[in-house]
Amino acid sequence: MAQFDVYPNPVEELRASHPFVLEVQSSFLKRPIAVIAIPLARLELSSDPVTTLNPRLDVAGEALVLETLAIGSYEPGELRRPVTNLAAHGQAIWDALDFALHGY
Repeated sequence: MAQFDVYPNPVEELRASHPFVLEVQSSFLKRPIAVIAIPLARLELSSDPVTTLNPRLDVAGEALVLETLAIGSYEPGELRRPVTNLAAHGQAIWDALDFALHGY
């Protein structure tokens, strides 16, 4: 597992609207009991406009929106086989988290 890896959503019922989750947890923990992740929503289904809080990210050729305020955690075994890594978009992801936590 690596920070900014993208995984298929482990919650099958949510995959139609939120096909992936983005791991944001630092990899400094070697054996975490939980992994912090943010769901990625299909752009056309997102209720929030694309802003600093909810940046648009492309995964597997599909436009998705990071739903930062829906941040949650999963057991490490629930996240399997990353489909990509979004480290190239790390600044936008950090800006969204910072905006959510600090408001600026």
